[in-house]
Amino acid sequence: MSELNLNYRFSVAPMMGVTTSSARYMYRLISKEAILFTEMIASQALHRGDYRKILRKQEIESPVVLQVGGSDINLLKYTTALANKFNYQGINLNVGCPSKKVSQGKMGACLMKEAELVRDCLNSMKVESSIDVSLKCRIGVDEFDSYEFFREFISTVLESDIKIIFIHARKAYLKGLDPKKNRTLPELKYDFVYRIKNEFPNINFVMNGGLTDINDCVEQLKYLDGVMVGRAIQANPFFIQEVDNIFYNKNTRVADKQFVVKQYFDYVKNNLETVSTYELLSPLLSLCFGLPGSKKFKQEINELIRARDINKLEDTYLNLIAA
Repeated sequence: MSELNLNYRFSVAPMMGVTTSSARYMYRLISKEAILFTEMIASQALHRGDYRKILRKQEIESPVVLQVGGSDINLLKYTTALANKFNYQGINLNVGCPSKKVSQGKMGACLMKEAELVRDCLNSMKVESSIDVSLKCRIGVDEFDSYEFFREFISTVLESDIKIIFIHARKAYLKGLDPKKNRTLPELKYDFVYRIKNEFPNINFVMNGGLTDINDCVEQLKYLDGVMVGRAIQANPFFIQEVDNIFYNKNTRVADKQFVVKQYFDYVKNNLETVSTYELLSPLLSLCFGLPGSKKFKQEINELIRARDINKLEDTYLNLIAA
């Protein structure tokens, strides 16, 4: 395998509206080693908007990778320079998102049909930085779903000399399926990813898609260099509580749930005046995954969130976990 700055054996996937700075803060309380990703951020938004606000993160989050969307070479160079300035440990170009809005901005999965442009984008990003530059893609798009198409795409983008590619092992439908259905309905074809790894053994390939059990994740390491998990962690952040031990051979104590809750509420209280209430409190909704009475509990929690009763919210969580 090729030399990289980070160890990508386990990554938390970028998720729009989910992997905010606040959520990443919570994930880092649970796992010190997992690689965290931002939401996908359009390079145009960073150029036109308040990039300081958009790129805000806490020091505790590291290592964290900035995921970007775009196809304008100059804007991607600019975005990579910002990633350096704000001390991100890597930058990732998304060419897998099937959203109609994203495609209209010439971002995401539509770019899989323009492999040479993707290669040139990655080249421009690598020139701008020594941090890890990576790609996240699908195995195909629309009618372009053969292994031969996938192999040609990968072969072309690797001319940029990137060393790591994250692959969602489904093709993307740009029409007919919304992003949610695109995450579940297209057939998973793990064999495409295994085959591409065999053809390019010196490149780091990370599997994404359909991984909902920690044992399934471990199984993938027999064939590939790492795994990336998204929705299973959104539903239950404690999915990653043994990642440091299992994937990084760290002999560390599994995170205590009460400790995580207390630490996270300290963060909430310290940021109430500067971060939106929704961003601060939405990661809490999945913390009590699988606990008895969780449905009724979530109804109570939603009421407390609307009332912004932070102290009672904290007591409610601690009492439920203790019970």
